[in-house]
Amino acid sequence: METSSQDPQGHPGARPDEERGREQGKFYTFFVDDREFRVNEPVITGAEIMDLAGIAQSVGLILIEDDGTQRQIQPDEQVELKPGRRFKKAPRFKRG
Repeated sequence: METSSQDPQGHPGARPDEERGREQGKFYTFFVDDREFRVNEPVITGAEIMDLAGIAQSVGLILIEDDGTQRQIQPDEQVELKPGRRFKKAPRFKRG
């Protein structure tokens, strides 16, 4: 009996944490808002990262560089997954 995996948003094959990539050998790990994700490819788009993390593309994604600087990642931008790559959901500001 074969089972298919889905992430919390129902995307088939998208598996967070240590499950993803285990069956196929080499994997690439990254973190979004302190949640670990693993994929089989060394390059991924901003849209794919947001989809896996359940972040709407209208909200946006921030890459946290090794030196602590932050920059926004566009949905169509290709991102190289270096060890320990960290991202976070873009903050929303309210005018008061």
